[in-house]
Amino acid sequence: MIILFGVVGSGKSEQARRLVDKLKCPYISTSDLLRENLTPQIEETMLAGRLISDNYILSLLEPALKSAGAGTQECILDGAPRTLAQADWLIDKIKSKEVMLTSIIHLRVTKEVVLQRLRQRSRQDDKEEVIAQRLKDYEQITTPVLDHLRQAGFTVNEVDGKRTPEQIQNDIAKLLKLKP
Repeated sequence: MIILFGVVGSGKSEQARRLVDKLKCPYISTSDLLRENLTPQIEETMLAGRLISDNYILSLLEPALKSAGAGTQECILDGAPRTLAQADWLIDKIKSKEVMLTSIIHLRVTKEVVLQRLRQRSRQDDKEEVIAQRLKDYEQITTPVLDHLRQAGFTVNEVDGKRTPEQIQNDIAKLLKLKP
């Protein structure tokens, strides 16, 4: 499994789609899983830019990982783990060999780049106050997850996410030793 990290607007989903096209493997997106299992309460939480509970996210991820064959074949994970509890859950899955980890990739971008990119798309949850909340949550809740994974012995590969999608794709391909 290739895990993609990055704040909203970092290009995670774009790079995930490119990897899926290249590797012909399953794609697991927590955003997609949430939209497929949308309830009024989940929608309200998402539109406010707040994180969904760990229990709910993990209840969606567990069957998705099994369905994707994450223990025996490559897949792309976008949007998790976002909290320390989710990271610990995933670390246990990796250690028990229920999930095969290939790489952890963090797309680094500045707040300015994020704001510029999000203003160009027109999603319902891309309001200024929601974006501000998501950036704050990423910094306070998700960034420590990267440190936690490093402390657990995993390599987190940093990729400059402010460049063009093609440049980022080339960096990721080199990192994963993929043929052009």
